[in-house]
Amino acid sequence: MQTFGAQRQGSVAVYVAMCLLISAASSLFNPVLSFYLNTELGLNPLHISLFFILLPVATILVVQTVARFSDMGLQRPAIICIASLFGIASAFVLHLRPSFLLLCTVGLICLASYPVSFPQIFASAREYGIKHIKKGSLMFTTFLRSLASLSWVFGPPLSYGLALGVSFDMLFLVTALMFACGCVTSYFFLPNVMDKSITAKDAKIAWWKNRSVMILFLSMAFVFTAFSSYITTIPLFVTQELKLPTDMPGYMFGLAAFLEIPLMFLAAKIAKGIGLKPVVMIGCTSLCIFLIGLYFLHTYEQIMALQLFSAIFIACVSSMGMVLFQELLPSIPGQSTSLFINSSTAGQIAGGALISLAASGTYLAIYRVSIAMAIVGTLMLFFVRKPPKAED
Repeated sequence: MQTFGAQRQGSVAVYVAMCLLISAASSLFNPVLSFYLNTELGLNPLHISLFFILLPVATILVVQTVARFSDMGLQRPAIICIASLFGIASAFVLHLRPSFLLLCTVGLICLASYPVSFPQIFASAREYGIKHIKKGSLMFTTFLRSLASLSWVFGPPLSYGLALGVSFDMLFLVTALMFACGCVTSYFFLPNVMDKSITAKDAKIAWWKNRSVMILFLSMAFVFTAFSSYITTIPLFVTQELKLPTDMPGYMFGLAAFLEIPLMFLAAKIAKGIGLKPVVMIGCTSLCIFLIGLYFLHTYEQIMALQLFSAIFIACVSSMGMVLFQELLPSIPGQSTSLFINSSTAGQIAGGALISLAASGTYLAIYRVSIAMAIVGTLMLFFVRKPPKAED
């Protein structure tokens, strides 16, 4: 598939628009999904847990398969365009209030396919940065990642505002419109900048034989297991167990995302001095502190204050962690970026399974396991090879 904008040189503005649109659409879907499944579809914790296991498994298979073909020459703008169409389809399926069977078949296909767009945008951005921005490519990637976080500043509060203040139907309509704008932008303006001479030769690299890559993948899967269990359960924990305001989770996510933005640029600056791996380790350590704090501190003010450590984790790991994968596998940006995304998705699988622990009568049982997972994931980073220091 040849898109209209594939032969364009492209611009920073196009990547800015794509990051904002796709990230904003995702930030509307994800925060309320467990709440939607519970309140609108009437699913019990076991069914919700099963769905949150199936969804990441399907997403990993789709994202990594598409990434391999993209590194072999399949145009990234076309992939992103098609993935955005699946985003529109996802909104439509959820609007229909599907049965559990329909949700786990048609809904699963749609919801597992639209995340393909995110790693492809960043893989394309890395190629664009290396080709046109050169020594500023790290800061360019960090800037785009910060824009994704900016979407999460406004997304969760808007998501809860639309769902609770208006209706879930309005939420799905707004989300579908954002995906539609992303589809149009990708088709008409996003350039195809991959180096075909490199792609053909290196796309079949056996990354699974790289010890550091595999350890890093497992480490990220562990820490994202811990974090995703928090993301998935915190709306229910805060509103049902702690009896705090129903709009609090939206403000929590928004505050953390707001703090992430300046911290991401600080993390990039620090990475140029001490390297990518130490910065990622700082982020994982912050996650351990955050989860321990969440286990013991339960007032509105305390939980909001803890968002600083959540923000440090995301700022260091979600931006520099992705670049660390890219530096370990520089010749296959599509697959390396997708490996990072899929390590997060793998964490969602385990994190989704942890939801069933709430059957013990308290969500704190989930956070006990999450703390252990975060500590193990942090310790595993000591065995990852340190790539060269990030250059400006």
